[in-house]
Amino acid sequence: MNRKPVLVVEDQALLRFLAADMLEEAGYEAFLAGDASEALALLERHPDIGTIFSDVNMPGDLDGVDLARIIHEKRPEVGLVLTSGTRLQDLGNLPGGVIFLAKPYEWDEVYRCLERIQN
Repeated sequence: MNRKPVLVVEDQALLRFLAADMLEEAGYEAFLAGDASEALALLERHPDIGTIFSDVNMPGDLDGVDLARIIHEKRPEVGLVLTSGTRLQDLGNLPGGVIFLAKPYEWDEVYRCLERIQN
C-alpha cells in the first residue's frame, strides 16, 4: 500500500513526537508542526503531504477547525483527521470528509482513520 505523508499538527511537543514515532513505525512519513500557521507553511513546501492529523485546540490565531477549513478550500484532496480532548460544540461545522477522533484514542483507531482517508 502506498501511504501518503502525514502532517501532524500538535502544540504539545511530547505528543507531537510520539505521534511521529507511531506513524513512522506504521510506515508513514511524518511531518511535524506546532501550530496551524506552521502547518500551512509546511503544506505549501511539501505538496506530497496527503493527510493532516491535527489537534483542535492550539495557540495562535487559527485552531484545528480553522486549519481544516482552509486546507479543505485550498487542497480538497488532502485528508483531514481532527482530534480533541474536549467535545466540539458543533461537529456539523467541520468541512465534509473530515474525521473527528476524540482523545484519548488508541493508535489502532488513528491508523484506521488514516487508511480510510487515504483510500
